[in-house]
Amino acid sequence: MNELVNVQGTEVQIREYMGKRVVTFRDIDEVHQRPKGTSKNAFNRNKKHFVENEDYVILKPSTDGELGSVRLTYIPTNGITLLTESGYLMIVKSFTDDLSWKVQRQLVNAYFKVKN
Repeated sequence: MNELVNVQGTEVQIREYMGKRVVTFRDIDEVHQRPKGTSKNAFNRNKKHFVENEDYVILKPSTDGELGSVRLTYIPTNGITLLTESGYLMIVKSFTDDLSWKVQRQLVNAYFKVKN
């Protein structure tokens, strides 16, 4: 699977992990036109509100089993965080500009909901 979804002029690669669509911090920053690290910083500031394996999963290089359609060129030794739809929505809760409202609606409807 090498499908892309266009959200507000930004191509987002469709990734799935364990049957769920997921996004990376980089995906979020790019589609929301935010500086690199914005969504990761928001996650780290509010991590106590996120539930592992529900809102996010940390994929390690040694992860056994099916990676689904997670296409990554590199997984750091400490892992990479993949966010589910609920995790994405929690991250962007603080993004209140007009573009973010449009992006959020499109990403939910064109990326996360299409699978269902």
